[in-house]
Amino acid sequence: MYEIMKKLLAFLFLFACSSHISGQDSLRSSVLNEEVSLLFRNEAEGGLTLHSGGFGISFKRGWHRTGYKKRMLDMDLVSLRHPKQYKQPNPYYADSRPFFFGKINYVYMLRAGYGMQNIMFGKGERSGVEVRFNYYFGGNLGMTKPVYLEVLLDSQFDSLFKVVDVQQYNPDDPLMQSVENIYGPGPYFQGFDQMKFHPGIYAKFAMSFEYSMWQHKVTALETGVTLDYFPKAIPIMAYNKNENLYVNFYITLLWGAKW
Repeated sequence: MYEIMKKLLAFLFLFACSSHISGQDSLRSSVLNEEVSLLFRNEAEGGLTLHSGGFGISFKRGWHRTGYKKRMLDMDLVSLRHPKQYKQPNPYYADSRPFFFGKINYVYMLRAGYGMQNIMFGKGERSGVEVRFNYYFGGNLGMTKPVYLEVLLDSQFDSLFKVVDVQQYNPDDPLMQSVENIYGPGPYFQGFDQMKFHPGIYAKFAMSFEYSMWQHKVTALETGVTLDYFPKAIPIMAYNKNENLYVNFYITLLWGAKW
């Protein structure tokens, strides 16, 4: 019985020692991992963004202030559509291409702003997903490109035939006030030399979820709301009211790196 007690005590002692060593190794590994993550003071990523008024590309640059807060540079180049615009063909020509009737300009927005990112939950707390709250404020440069259309004109040689001519859409032109006189959209790239600029401001509030499997890489999904304000309404449509405040929901998929 005495020998059995000695062996049992020896076993318990060895088990306690091994558990203590294992716990120290686990703690050391955790500390090392935490130290490694703290080395990544910088972050940059770019990606694709889709919002309720268009789509485009996005870029972000981050600098850690603390372990859970970052200063952020935010940039977007996105298109903007009018909520009332829709495509329709000329009902009298089966081979006509759909166009936006009443659309005066294509609109693009170049946003550049500054904000903060607050890490709400680290990856260890949310099964490998870092949950973050972001907000940005900055300037917005609205850019308009005029719409060109293929317009049907009477032939000077035969009244039974029509001639297709590319013209800038003008809602005051009686010829362009009827769908039956428009054959389809004109060349998309025509009119970029006539762009006009409309300065404004924007604000963005979002949640982002970073789920990359590698600590030095970034793969994130960001979703939230943007508010774009322009002192003067941007002319998009001819027969619908044009607003100077746009509220859009968006989702952005980002890829990047930390260092």
